[in-house]
Amino acid sequence: MNILATSDVHSPTHLPLFLEALKNTVSEPDIIVFAGDMVERNNVFALRHVLDVVSKRFPRARIISVFGNDEYRGYEKLYMSIYKEVTWLNDDYTTLNDNELCIIGTRGALDKPTPWQARNIPDIQKYYIELPFKIEQMALNLRNQGCRKIVLISHYGVTRKNLVGEKIETYPYLASTRFEKVIRKEIIDLVIHGHVHLGLYEVVYVKDVPVYNVALPARKKLVEIKI
Repeated sequence: MNILATSDVHSPTHLPLFLEALKNTVSEPDIIVFAGDMVERNNVFALRHVLDVVSKRFPRARIISVFGNDEYRGYEKLYMSIYKEVTWLNDDYTTLNDNELCIIGTRGALDKPTPWQARNIPDIQKYYIELPFKIEQMALNLRNQGCRKIVLISHYGVTRKNLVGEKIETYPYLASTRFEKVIRKEIIDLVIHGHVHLGLYEVVYVKDVPVYNVALPARKKLVEIKI
C-alpha cells in the first residue's frame, strides 16, 4: 500500500510549491492523504484546483483528508458537501480492504490552546485533554474488530520529538504530548501529521511507531510512505 501525503498547502498561498512537488512525484499512490490546512483562512473554494490536479494525475487513488485549523470549525459539512470525492475524517475512521488497513482522522489536540482558541472556542481545553483518550479507545476497538494496520492522521503534531526547527516557546501550540503517550502503547502503527511548518525532521519514532511530519512548507515535496 503506497501513501502520498501532504498538508499546509494553504491554497492559494503555497499552490505553486504544491504543483512543483506534484510534478516531481514519481510513485503511484493507492491513497492520498491531506493532513489539514489545505486552504488559507477557510477559503473553501481554493481546494478545488488542488483536487482537480491531483485527480487528473492519480485518477485511481483514494483521497482521505482531515480538517486543519484553517478549515474552520463549523464549516465541516460545507467542505463535505462540496468535495464529495474526498473521504473526510473528523474524529472518526474509515476501513479499507476488509480491515487490512484502518485510518483514523482528526484535527488533533494541543498541549495548550492558542489565545484565540481559548477566547473563542468553548471548552477547547477540555476537548484537547479528552481527545487523545477518545482516539486511543477508537484504535483499541478497531484492533479488536480485526484491523491489521491502524494509521492515525492528525493535523496537529503528536510529539515534541519532531518540533526541532520551531521556536521552543511555540511547542505547546504545535503538538499534544498526551497523544505521544497513546502512541507509546503501540496500538497505532503509523502517524501522519502536519502543522509544523519549520520542522526539520520528516520522520521520528515514538518507540517503534513512525511519525511523519508532511507539512509542505517543511518538506518541499509530497511525502511517500509505504505500508
